[in-house]
Amino acid sequence: MPDDKQYDSLSDQAQLINRALQYTNGNLEKAQQMVAGIFQDVAVIKGKFKASKVGAFYVFLNIESNYIININAIVTTYTDIYNKIRIFDRWKQFYAMFGDIAAELGASGGESSKFANHLADAIEGYDIYEPVKTGNMQLVSELFEEIIGKYFSMNADCQIEIDKTTSLELENEDIPMELIDKQADEAILTPDEMKMREIESQVEYIIPGSVIVSPVKGKYINDIKQGEKISVMLIGKDPVSDRIARMFNAITSDGEYLPVSARIKEKFPLSSGGYAIYALVAKNVMVKIIEEENVKIDIEKVEQKKEESNENMLFIYIALLLGLLFISGLIVFALI
Repeated sequence: MPDDKQYDSLSDQAQLINRALQYTNGNLEKAQQMVAGIFQDVAVIKGKFKASKVGAFYVFLNIESNYIININAIVTTYTDIYNKIRIFDRWKQFYAMFGDIAAELGASGGESSKFANHLADAIEGYDIYEPVKTGNMQLVSELFEEIIGKYFSMNADCQIEIDKTTSLELENEDIPMELIDKQADEAILTPDEMKMREIESQVEYIIPGSVIVSPVKGKYINDIKQGEKISVMLIGKDPVSDRIARMFNAITSDGEYLPVSARIKEKFPLSSGGYAIYALVAKNVMVKIIEEENVKIDIEKVEQKKEESNENMLFIYIALLLGLLFISGLIVFALI
């Protein structure tokens, strides 16, 4: 029989798994893997930079549900701080060191807070989660250099390092966490937003796009059906959009996107007016388009040719029918 220590160990393990369940949407297998350190749902980005000022930052990202758990930054004119920041320390040591330096500088508000907000907004705008999840350090570094450069309106030198951990470990270390309350979140969604969430859950990536207006040869949005192909313009400067553009060879030497073909997956009218259109451009990738008016849009040339061919065949059938009626009339008239 197990001794008391073994019972205590099993009890502790059960308590950890029970706590982990809140971070895995009730998935027991993932909760067990989280306790074992196999399922890691958090990425910790540690960074430092030099521009007109120097600074450092950390970002805790939930890479399963794609949201920011915690973010903080230091911005200062004390250039020696840059050398003090050790981004290759493990995240716990980095977090503690960051707190000590922030307290020493009194960098809990002002420009540091403004810069942290800039980072948070940019992370959502650039959709940085996928390259972080896959460990694409070069791309993540380039994105952060661009984000920081835009803030200071100059080129920035940025170094980053990424550690992986778990939400359970953050809880154990008393890291302040922002958790998603799914029931409360869904309670404030409009019917349109609920419909969008349902559609977007069917694929892995959603990228923004726009239709191409074609007043002469186009087709009204209201008349377009599921399965039809349309021409779309990608408008997001994110890694997935860039990958799709290159896959279609639809990018210029200046990095500007060209139209690509997409097949209509869903289309529905919005309560506020206009339409929401979702079109597949690749496996597990949909373009999301919000169009405010029922305009004529460009459809793929194959679809246009098919319609033109159908119209031509209709004219031919009508002409043949009229010809047969005319000949039949002549024959009847001759017999009389």
